[in-house]
Amino acid sequence: MGGGPPDAGSRGAVRHAETAAARGTRALHNGYTDLGSMVDQGCRSCDARAVGDYYRDLAADYHWIFPDEIVDFPGVIGGTSHDNRELIEATVSALPSGARVLDCACGIGTDAMALAHAGFQVTATDAGPGMVDEARRRLPAEVEVRVARWEELPAAVTGPYELVVCLGNSLVHAGSHQEMVSALSSMRQVLSPTGMLIVDSRNWELLYRERPRIVPADRVRERDGVRCWCVYVWSIPERFGEPCLAELLFLLERQDGSVTHRRHLIDFQPFTPADLEARLAEAGFAVAGSTYRPDRQRYAFACRVAG
Repeated sequence: MGGGPPDAGSRGAVRHAETAAARGTRALHNGYTDLGSMVDQGCRSCDARAVGDYYRDLAADYHWIFPDEIVDFPGVIGGTSHDNRELIEATVSALPSGARVLDCACGIGTDAMALAHAGFQVTATDAGPGMVDEARRRLPAEVEVRVARWEELPAAVTGPYELVVCLGNSLVHAGSHQEMVSALSSMRQVLSPTGMLIVDSRNWELLYRERPRIVPADRVRERDGVRCWCVYVWSIPERFGEPCLAELLFLLERQDGSVTHRRHLIDFQPFTPADLEARLAEAGFAVAGSTYRPDRQRYAFACRVAG
């Protein structure tokens, strides 16, 4: 099963992916990449779409991003935010037994699964119907799962919750400054006055400084007779305030040796940790804990209701 390195007899997707990555790395020194041109062409041809549209298509492949211990039952607390697990686990461990928890960016249900297994009363929401379908398939029946955008939360779920989590670098899809404040305000409205909010994010400043182009997963995963290698191909503009584009390329090898691929284009509007903290304050939160460091790729804030 996935999580281990490719074996010596691997064929197809593994060799093709390794060759593509090697060629891409060499091409960086010459100022071009074949994979990059695919993204550029896709960027010119695709229209702006809602986050639900992006993730409707991605839902069936989303599990390939994570190792088995995160997607398989019982899951891992904070599994989709691996760099921040110490902060998340500490916050979760302080909750009373059986506390009500909302995962408002549940994706395919990995974090909600781990929280439910730990004995919490979990509600899971996501803006993408495809993601919610996958979450319903994976989660136990006692977990309430529904489609809801962040601004719809006060009407869509019944609070208050002792913990609200928004993990997996999801908040970047809120959109503009005001839309993010609106999303965070909706999270506050369903949170208990003594509750906690945990949000995480990619360190966009670091990404824009390092400007990676091709970022392959560290290993091939195998599930249900299919081997997959996930590759991120980034298009990052010169100016920080401009959105960047990621192509998620899944290279798939089946048992008969046949190879195919699926690709998904997602754009991101970057923000700084200071931006996020200011928007949290506008929404009525105060940051109580942080994992941010300038050299870390991801960080999380644990927040209390201000006042």
